Amino acid sequence: MTNIEKLPKESNRDFALRIIRKNLINLELKPGTMISEQDIADELNLSRTPVHEALQELSSTKIIEILPQRGSLVSFVDMSLVDESVFMRSTIESAVTKEACEKATQEDIDLLEENLTLQEFFYQKNNLEKIMELDNAFHKAMYKIANKMQCHFVVSTMNIHYDRFRELRLHTSDPANIIADHKAILEAIKEKNSEKAKDLVLKHLNRLYTDEMEIRKKYPDYFIENSKK
Repeated sequence: MTNIEKLPKESNRDFALRIIRKNLINLELKPGTMISEQDIADELNLSRTPVHEALQELSSTKIIEILPQRGSLVSFVDMSLVDESVFMRSTIESAVTKEACEKATQEDIDLLEENLTLQEFFYQKNNLEKIMELDNAFHKAMYKIANKMQCHFVVSTMNIHYDRFRELRLHTSDPANIIADHKAILEAIKEKNSEKAKDLVLKHLNRLYTDEMEIRKKYPDYFIENSKK
């Protein structure tokens, strides 16, 4: 399991939640595997209580299934939950991006340009982790520009199913299309064409379905339907 440093003033529970969530998304904790509260607590040098609380919260999003007396199961990829995540995010984020397009200052545009430059740099280095990180930052910037960070918090909670699928996609198909989409969105923002920016974001967020069959072929055992065969 990938471990990262605890943030200043971060509670043990929030630290455990952040670490476990990250490892679920980056597939260090693979779908269908059992995890132990005690093992995670030992690895993070925590007591079981904050780990238990973190797993309970994750179970409310259905990414973790608590099995009494047995442990916790990392849920298989359920496309119905991915669909719901995409629906919520695309509904909110398309409206947020439209507003961001109308509000973006030159400073905002410069920061988005810098983000895209870094995306291209790490694409050349084939650093998929940094590409995902910058992809998330690009979208988060829209919420910041539109002053809708509470919306971002709500979306990110349910977005875990979509994020895990995005990680699978990143390891299956060429991320050049993702970067090209971001470039097109930024051009629409520069043009102050809010309707175009909104439509591009919708297309971008729904692009994952194009690669679904290829992802299923590469990772057949990760999907709930195949796990039941």
